[in-house]
Amino acid sequence: MYVKIQMGRIAFAGAAAVLTSLQPYTALGAIFDYRDALDLAVATPDEQPAQQRTDRLNLYVGDDFSYDDNLYRLPSNVTDLAVLPGIGSNPSRSDYIDSVTAGLDSEWLIGNRQSVDLDLRADDNRYFRNTNLDNISSNDHAAWNWGLGSALSGAVGADYSQVLGGFVNTGAYARDIVVKSDYFASLRYQIGPRWGLFGGIMDENYKLTDANETFNDSKSKAVDIGADYTTNAANRIGFDYRYTDDRSPNAALLNGVTFDPDYREDRARFLLHYAPSEKTAIDASGGYLRREYPSAAIGSFSGEIWRVSFQWQPTAKIQLVAGTWRQLTADLTAQTDYYVSRGETLAPVWTVSEKVAFTLSVTQENQDYVGSNPVGVNPVEVQSIARHDVVTTESANMVYTFSRALSLSVTAGHEKRDSNDAGFEYNDFRADANITYKFFRYGEPQ
Repeated sequence: MYVKIQMGRIAFAGAAAVLTSLQPYTALGAIFDYRDALDLAVATPDEQPAQQRTDRLNLYVGDDFSYDDNLYRLPSNVTDLAVLPGIGSNPSRSDYIDSVTAGLDSEWLIGNRQSVDLDLRADDNRYFRNTNLDNISSNDHAAWNWGLGSALSGAVGADYSQVLGGFVNTGAYARDIVVKSDYFASLRYQIGPRWGLFGGIMDENYKLTDANETFNDSKSKAVDIGADYTTNAANRIGFDYRYTDDRSPNAALLNGVTFDPDYREDRARFLLHYAPSEKTAIDASGGYLRREYPSAAIGSFSGEIWRVSFQWQPTAKIQLVAGTWRQLTADLTAQTDYYVSRGETLAPVWTVSEKVAFTLSVTQENQDYVGSNPVGVNPVEVQSIARHDVVTTESANMVYTFSRALSLSVTAGHEKRDSNDAGFEYNDFRADANITYKFFRYGEPQ
């Protein structure tokens, strides 16, 4: 038996393949079950017989054409975009964006219970009107998955990404590229067929290119340890503990006070995977999180956290995914302005045929801000009350798979943000059409 730790990252393309068995809907999972590189590294590995494994290499290109009617996520009463800090010349609220993609995904077997994963992707993103936002984004992953004897296994690897930060919860409207790199290692010791002990470490660097936002830069180190017990092939319970030490190299300024937004965080969770039948699966985690800031200028947090996802596949062509969560999180460009996220999501998936699949999703998220600036950074309006937002999103996605090499995805979505600070309210509609072509495939059926 070969044990491989899956190190894949969250995908946002919707139901990219026809569902032939009960599987997590990964685009929905990105909303309420985000897992970073360390979470993935210490996760219970998928097991696959050695005779079913082979070297694999896919080279692909693609193009994504999209329209966004509120690119800067502004309230309707903001009509003069030119006065917004850092915004480019002749700004436009709506825009068309074309992204040309090239990449590869591969796996190479290099010995007994040894393999190397390499995934590389680059996107050239061009804006038709707001040309100052043109950028090249990337999403890369490399890992060595190893095994020693029948009991020891693990992974060593790195992730790198750079992406336009976006304009939610920000006071600057310049191009701001978020660059993130993760270096991780994990170890698992399997005590017989039931019990497993695991641990991992991660070094993460997070940097923003906009000089006005560098107080959100951070460098963190984390360690995670835990154990799990497998009752049978479908059911598993476990526990893990993580400690994170996060340091910010640049000081922040709030209400005339300069401070370092460093923090220490403890997280303890119980983990559960339960599949009462071939058509139903439940994944859950619940525990307690404590984040403490040495500086009194930024608020600390302690409280319960949880995530629950439910998957039900009543027929071979219909799947229903639902979830709820309570987590501590932050927007991509405002790590020091964090909030408690509490939400629910629902998504039915309909596989019409081997070539066509449809997905609908509805999500509502409540955001209670408790970070360094609970009223946010807002050039339009500032209130003295603690900020509370409600974000509602609806989306529809269709995937048409012409062949193993060629696929088309079309998505339309609407997002509405309500807030007790009117300056953060907005409506946004976005539509995307994406085509991907694998022009070289090795190790896959033709």
